[in-house]
Amino acid sequence: MADQPRTIMIQDWFTVPAVPDETLRSIYGQRTPDPRVEFVALTVEYYVRAQAVRSLTRTRVLDAMRGRITADNVWDLVRLLARLGLAEEFFALAALEVDRDSAFRGFLLGLDPILMDAIRHYSFWNTVNPKLFFEGFVVGVAASYATVVVDLVKLLQLVGRLQNEGFSTLYLLATEPDAGLNRLDEQVAVVKQVFSALLDELDPTTLPAKLLKVWRDWNREFEHDLENLDWFAAGKRLGRIAGDLYQLLVGIAELMALLKVAVKAAIRYAPLLVGVLRGAAAQLALLTRQLAAVLIAIGKAVIEAAPRVGMDLLRTLFPPEVLRPLIREGRAFLAQGELTLSAVFQAAHAEAFAGAGAGTGYGVLVSQNNKPVFMAATSELVSSAGRQATRAELDQALDAILAKLDEAFAPLLKPATPANLSTAVTYATRAGQLARRLTTQLNGFLQQVAYAAFVELRKLGRVNPGQLGQIIHRAMEIEVAKLIGEVAPGVLPITEKTLKVTLETIKSSAPELGPLLTRADRALGRTIAQMLLEHPDRELLLKLVGFDAKGAADTERALASHLSKRFGWKTTTTVGDLKSDLLLLDPNARRVTNVDWTSSTKLEKFEETWGKVAEDLGGEFDGNWEAIADAYVKAGKGGVPAEVVKGLEELTTHAVRETVVRQAALQSVFGELFYVLSHEMTYKGLNSLFK
Repeated sequence: MADQPRTIMIQDWFTVPAVPDETLRSIYGQRTPDPRVEFVALTVEYYVRAQAVRSLTRTRVLDAMRGRITADNVWDLVRLLARLGLAEEFFALAALEVDRDSAFRGFLLGLDPILMDAIRHYSFWNTVNPKLFFEGFVVGVAASYATVVVDLVKLLQLVGRLQNEGFSTLYLLATEPDAGLNRLDEQVAVVKQVFSALLDELDPTTLPAKLLKVWRDWNREFEHDLENLDWFAAGKRLGRIAGDLYQLLVGIAELMALLKVAVKAAIRYAPLLVGVLRGAAAQLALLTRQLAAVLIAIGKAVIEAAPRVGMDLLRTLFPPEVLRPLIREGRAFLAQGELTLSAVFQAAHAEAFAGAGAGTGYGVLVSQNNKPVFMAATSELVSSAGRQATRAELDQALDAILAKLDEAFAPLLKPATPANLSTAVTYATRAGQLARRLTTQLNGFLQQVAYAAFVELRKLGRVNPGQLGQIIHRAMEIEVAKLIGEVAPGVLPITEKTLKVTLETIKSSAPELGPLLTRADRALGRTIAQMLLEHPDRELLLKLVGFDAKGAADTERALASHLSKRFGWKTTTTVGDLKSDLLLLDPNARRVTNVDWTSSTKLEKFEETWGKVAEDLGGEFDGNWEAIADAYVKAGKGGVPAEVVKGLEELTTHAVRETVVRQAALQSVFGELFYVLSHEMTYKGLNSLFK
């Protein structure tokens, strides 16, 4: 009778074929095989071949090792498992997601700490848990500066595209990304090479210290996570750096095209691509200089030509994952597909163009295919005040503006309609065309209407400013309706209505805007004095209306009395009581334009006052009306002449009332999501028409 094959009982009444003798001899040579080692190896084989879940296999194998495997025979077990092709599966049981209490790993390392090398060797990439690794990767990307969740394949495709665009001199990759990288370790190798090459090119003094530390420590920490078989942590670490790299590389590529510079030059703007406008003053100063350089490269004329629209238009184009870092984190520059979004705020604009007002406190310049197409902007009062803001005012305003936008954009919902840039560009273009027509076609027609009305009144033998104004307003209402039908269909013209009535008209004509006007009802009920005192630009506004709050026992009452005396409002006049000659609401572009038809008698008064100042001071006066008193003293002329003081008072009263205060009132009603501006159009006054 032939010898029966040898079997081993690994559980009560359950046996399996023993390890072949030749296999044991290859491990032990002349030594006597250890049955305890064979028993544990067969236990591993049984559960692995049966495809048992790892947690069960780990428990059964650990039970089998206790009392059988010691420091003297553990390496025989390792060699036997390797011979049987089970080493990777065995050491994978030490992974953190399997060995949650570290009992398996602790048992092995208690026998010999050097076994950690075996764990790393056999389970480094071959037994990576893909699910945990990529879950960690997604979390890591979300924690990075990337605006969208990327995958390694997308990053590698980007690297390949950049190589074709001139990045090959920068990134010397050992593995070509377009060669079809299927293995995870090969993909990670490319990321590590790109990261290392890019880090060598960046100026560490220009990067935020926190980000630089993450980047510098990344390789060491990533290897540590792998060595500890912590796949989620390793994936998270890789996702963070891959997300940062992706956004940085996309941004550099877009800046190369937008500014028409080479790779080395574009890398100088890395702080823009990873930095945020909220943070330390030093970082803000750096980003301001970098943004100023970008604005100069794009060109002042191009930036100013970009039509202004309301900030809320961004919400119709971009999902929350883009708007959140843009607004809430204060990102300076984002790249999203074929679009780039660049922050434009007063300080950067002032530094780029020698103090010229930006025309907005904060804006987002949207570019497509490297060409700026429009700017989503908040309205601001500095340029409307007819003077340049100080640098301190500009810097101070930014964080407050972003804080207001935080509130305005909450909650960040998905766009109501699919993102459609071409439609948004159409809206913005129409808004720009309407603004240009207001200053050209409509202004020319205003002069014709004024003269025709004057002639008609003279024939009737009764000519006074009030009658002239009424005729002009009626005629312009008809012309405005005609102009809007030609240039900007969909714009809602509201003539000579109070703001309270205006809001009712808007809510009935454009109900979709209702959710954006959550603060309007409260704002309408505030008096002018209350509105000014609550406005974020309170100090500037009070200065412009000529009110000094010092020493006032009741600031609100004192201000209301001052406004009544200077501007003719009642102390009880509310924001809702204010009436515009014309208000143009563009619901698509989220833009509100206040238009005031004004007799140029004020302009004639200005010329008269200017003539007197020029005669007195000659070339000594630089045009800064706020410093006119000092200019008269320096010129040895004593104080400012009474007629100049009176002339300036008359000039500024109307401008401040109809432009600055009205714009502040409109801001309080429409908030930060609309772009609000005031437009004053003058026609010849009676004095000129009689000549």
